[in-house]
Amino acid sequence: MTTKDHEVQSTTSRRLLALGLVTILTVAVILAVLITREDGRVTRPTLAPSSTAVIPTTTTLDTRTELTRRLVEILKIRDKAFQERDRQILKGVYTVDCPCLEGDGNAIQELVDNNYHIVGGATSIRLRRVSRVSERLWLVVADFRSSPLRIETKDGKLVREEPGGSELFQFALSKPNGSREWLLGRATAYKDGSG
Repeated sequence: MTTKDHEVQSTTSRRLLALGLVTILTVAVILAVLITREDGRVTRPTLAPSSTAVIPTTTTLDTRTELTRRLVEILKIRDKAFQERDRQILKGVYTVDCPCLEGDGNAIQELVDNNYHIVGGATSIRLRRVSRVSERLWLVVADFRSSPLRIETKDGKLVREEPGGSELFQFALSKPNGSREWLLGRATAYKDGSG
């Protein structure tokens, strides 16, 4: 491996680590949104404690189905954006202030700048819970699963390999004023409190 290859790999590793840190920091933002009411007064969150068991929700089946369908669709579109190395695709699925928009956009731009391609890495979810925060904001707790992926050069040379895995995530889906679709506003690692 040349010094330049090592520098590119180190830069890629640092950017992926930074993306992970941005995701963790968004937990604080979500908590702030959850405890601040629309009138500006601060209240305690009313979310029930989580567990590893599937918890029945008070959402209607239609809303739960719609939110689940949309989240699956968002993840497929995200996968497509990475496969095609097209960050513009993401603008139709993330809110403008979603850290994922910048983080995923930067990761895609790095792929383009280095002429790297992703092989594999498809994602899926297994739903755990859907909770209503407000009419236009819902939280979805789900196991986020990803298959193994490889980052390769244009000629197929391995740059980096990542194993597949599963992690519990909380997704905040919102429907901004004027939007007909649910958009992803946040995606954060979630502890279920059972361990």
